[in-house]
Parts: sequence; structure tokens; C-alpha cells
Amino acid sequence: MRKPKIYISGPISGTDIEETRKKFKAVQVMLEAQDWKVFNPMENGLPADATTNEHMHRDLAELTKEGRNRYDAIYMMRRWTHSKGCKVEFDVATAIGLSIFFEETGKFVKFE
Repeated sequence: MRKPKIYISGPISGTDIEETRKKFKAVQVMLEAQDWKVFNPMENGLPADATTNEHMHRDLAELTKEGRNRYDAIYMMRRWTHSKGCKVEFDVATAIGLSIFFEETGKFVKFE
């Protein structure tokens, strides 16, 4: 049986990268303990000097995978509304029918 997949979305640009990396890792560990297969964009395989545009291209390509590799949900970390990238990921996720988990409320929402 296929493990459900979830994509983590949270503000990165303009933050302390090491602190942000720790926050994303903590969310990843928590979700994996709940039996999710997790994509952590802080571990997307790009070099440390990659641009924001390069990260967005890589991350959106990941988020929009189809078939057996598709995502079931996206996890919106606190303060996601303060990030242009998170807003794009949210719009894409809702457009392709993913369930949305909001860290602030601790609840899943499905936009139809």
C-alpha cells in the first residue's frame, strides 16, 4: 500500500537559514512519525547558493508530480502568508486538489 505523501511549505527567504532548517526538520520528523512520506524543501538537492527562482522551479516540479508519485497534502507552516513562495505553493496545491494542513489550526481543509 502506498504511503500518503505530504509537502512542507513554510517561509524561507529572509529567515535565519539554520533556524529555518531546524523548524522544517522538526515538522518532517513529526509527520514521518505519523506515517507520512515527507518532502522537505530544505533538502531538495540544490546547492546552498541556488537562487530563490531555482528553488521554486524545483519545488513546484516536486509538488505537481502525478501518478504514484503525486502528493496527497501540503503542510502550511506558521507565517506562510508572509511568503510569496508559500502563497504560490498554496495556490498550486488547491488548484490540483490537495488537502491542506494548517499548522496554526492543526486541521486539514480540502478546497473543492
